[in-house]
Amino acid sequence: MIYYLIQIDENEGFYTYLDVKGQYSVGEQVIINFAGRKKTGLIVAEDSRTEFAYEVKPIIDRAEGQIKISPNLMKLFFWMKEYYLCSFRDILNASYPQNLKVKYKKLCSLNDNFNKITLEDDRLIDYLRKKPISYETTAKNFGKELIDKHISLKNIVLTREPVFKKKSSKKDDENLEVNENKVTLNDEQENAKDKFLEGDKRFYLLKGVTGSGKTEVYLSIIREALKKGEGVIFLLPEIALTPQMIDKFKNAFNENLAILHSKLTPVQRETEWMSIYTEEKNIVLGVRSAIFAPVKNLKYIIIDEEHESSYKQDSDPRYDARYVALKRAEIENAKVLMGSATPLVESYFYAKNGIFELLELNKRYNENALPKFKLVNMREEGKGELSETLLEETAKRLRKGEQILYLLNRKGYSTYIQCEDCGTVETCPHCSVSLNYYKSDGRYRCNYCGYTKRFTPVCGSCKSDKLRLLGQGTEKLEDSVLEKFPKARVMRADAHTVKERDAYEKLYFDFLAKKYDILLGTQMISKGLHFPEVTLVGIINADTILHFPDFRSAEKTYQLVTQASGRAGRGEVEGEVVIQTYNPEHYVIEKIINEDYIGLYDIEIDNRKTLSYPPFTRIINIVLSSEDEKLLIQKSKEFKEIIKCDGVEIYGPIPCAIARIKNRFRYQIFVKGTRDKIRVFKKGLYEKIQKSKNNKLRITVDVDPINLL
Repeated sequence: MIYYLIQIDENEGFYTYLDVKGQYSVGEQVIINFAGRKKTGLIVAEDSRTEFAYEVKPIIDRAEGQIKISPNLMKLFFWMKEYYLCSFRDILNASYPQNLKVKYKKLCSLNDNFNKITLEDDRLIDYLRKKPISYETTAKNFGKELIDKHISLKNIVLTREPVFKKKSSKKDDENLEVNENKVTLNDEQENAKDKFLEGDKRFYLLKGVTGSGKTEVYLSIIREALKKGEGVIFLLPEIALTPQMIDKFKNAFNENLAILHSKLTPVQRETEWMSIYTEEKNIVLGVRSAIFAPVKNLKYIIIDEEHESSYKQDSDPRYDARYVALKRAEIENAKVLMGSATPLVESYFYAKNGIFELLELNKRYNENALPKFKLVNMREEGKGELSETLLEETAKRLRKGEQILYLLNRKGYSTYIQCEDCGTVETCPHCSVSLNYYKSDGRYRCNYCGYTKRFTPVCGSCKSDKLRLLGQGTEKLEDSVLEKFPKARVMRADAHTVKERDAYEKLYFDFLAKKYDILLGTQMISKGLHFPEVTLVGIINADTILHFPDFRSAEKTYQLVTQASGRAGRGEVEGEVVIQTYNPEHYVIEKIINEDYIGLYDIEIDNRKTLSYPPFTRIINIVLSSEDEKLLIQKSKEFKEIIKCDGVEIYGPIPCAIARIKNRFRYQIFVKGTRDKIRVFKKGLYEKIQKSKNNKLRITVDVDPINLL
């Protein structure tokens, strides 16, 4: 007999059930009796207890068509539960497609002890004697009534077998010869690859300048794994980067490749997931949640553009795929390779201190020079979004038939509209933010709750028609560019234009085919994309996130601008970058122009050490929200007293930077401490949160937050 802890449907917590015959195991879905009804539950662990104050009910049976979670993934889920202070149910919902079922076929076989008197048909005996035959085929040949009769008489045994697509019988190396488009690695790339494959470290950081050929190193490593039948998970930060990468990976690995991202339909996602589960495919390309893919014999986890904030989930469970990858590699004895031209300050710190091994690519793959920079002080330019320098360089490139990329990390037409007479700014009635104006829709829109209202050319307060459009977004930039260059073919890429499932893929291939001259957009166009004909990149406003109330704002600015700049000059023609800024003297701008990541790192790591920020400490951001602000203030103060702990710094409660979202007021409590002190602080915190929150008060906890707004 074995006692098991079982997660039941949508219920919180675990319930103990008895495996009478010891026929079940951790990771299986089973049928149990719960509150007088049959329900499906997941066996998550053994219950070490042997005595109970109540009668423990037995497990009834295995669930129909169940998917089994591996012991290694179950270990990972329990670690996440403790580390991120989230529910097990939330982890399950995030980790694999829900209601996923294994398809089975029913097989008929002859019982060794069949009764020849009742089983009179010699043809049927001969038919089933050699091997099991599908029930459908047998019933078709001999009649369903007859077959069912002999099943009931136990002359025929009915069994179920999962229907899995069989992996190709071809040898992996034979497949490679057909599918592989070999790229010769240069000495730097070869050295980085060899150090990773042959090294005895578990974690590696590949720092390579933009265009240095990091992708080719990744592909070469994956080919080595494929030859040995080993599994690989390759993570991308967001769906925007997948068209180009999917194309490369399909050319290299074809039938061995599974793709997982949010733009797949539920059917597509389930199909891909099952191809991994059944070992039909052992290379996984995907975004954040692909870290949970059920890859067998996992050897490598590769994280491209490891600095990207989109690896952190902003809803429960608020996990960071990078940290989860490190833990999964530890559990499964795999290696992790993280790559970026602009690594996280924390990652580079770990590399400098021997926790990660540092690998470097310091020159572009094709020996092309890095782009040249021109700095424009917008304080001296007067009005307008586009400087004379950028306009001149754009005109020059258009005359030559070259392509141009403009980055502006703000969507919409105008970030806000203000009345010149009374000063009123249109704000969201549900959130404490101004409404963005979208000219193409003729509407105001809230980027936090989705509220919209029709734009009217008069002030809502005083009815004046003197409205000023302040702040520019990509939509307004598009109008300005078309006004200056009416014959240019302009494409805009932002969350408003890239809505449909295949929109970004079409955008990418259209621009690659030179159907457009200028591509302008938000940060989705700033990284990972390879456009050989782009010779000019314009950074419209390098200051968009420079002054955010976030200790990472300088680092994020450097990453965004450097990544976007790296799109220039990747072909035969030398590239140029024009950076427009209102803060030309800021050290971040200086480090960008001088391509001085090490200089930026030195400043940032000193600041973090002085102010006790990561990697020297760990932080937790706790946000409490309610529609009743008075109640919220009272409960926030009470909660702070409940969670007090020696050895950690607790700040707040204070209103969040965005004090109200979706009609809920928001206060935050900020916790900071060393790794060990935070570990002590987290003990029992989840239970305290569950006891404190109710239908009027929500509490969310974000461990290692990326966004502090």
